[in-house]
Amino acid sequence: MLDMEKFKTYMNEAGGFNRHNGIVFTVVEEGYCECTVDMTPQSLNPQGVAHGSLLFALCDCVTGMATATTGRSMLTQSATIHFLRPGTGGRLTARSRLIKNGRTTALCTGEVFDENDRLLVTSQFEIFYTSDTLTLPEKGPDGQWHAAAGDGAWC
Repeated sequence: MLDMEKFKTYMNEAGGFNRHNGIVFTVVEEGYCECTVDMTPQSLNPQGVAHGSLLFALCDCVTGMATATTGRSMLTQSATIHFLRPGTGGRLTARSRLIKNGRTTALCTGEVFDENDRLLVTSQFEIFYTSDTLTLPEKGPDGQWHAAAGDGAWC
C-alpha cells in the first residue's frame, strides 16, 4: 500500500518542474488529489493572467498524482482541456478525481479554481500504466531523495 503522506512529502520536496513553478500538493488521498500554486509575475502571459501552460501543468500534476495513489507507475497518455475563465488572483487550486481505474489505463478529471472558488479550467486525462508497482525514493542521511532501482521507480 502506498504511503500517501510520504508521497506528498516527496512530491513537494523533490526538485524539478513542480518545485520550480511553485506547485504544492496539499491533499493526497486514494483516487483524489489537490495542489496549489501562488501566482507570480513569471506565471502570467502577456495579457497579465495565468499562462495556459501553467493551468495545463496544474491539471497534469494533479491527475497524475490522483492516479498514482493506486500504487502503479504511470504517464499521461492524452488530455483534453477547456479554458473557461482567465486565471487571476493570488492562488490557484487544482483538484482531481480518479474516475476509471482500468487494467492498462485510467481516466481522471482535473479542475482549476481561483481563490474565490470560481472554476477556471476543466479537463480529462487518460493515463497509461507503465508498471503495476510504484516505488517511492527513500530519503537518505544527506536529506536528499534517492530513487530505488527497477521498474516502477518514481523519480
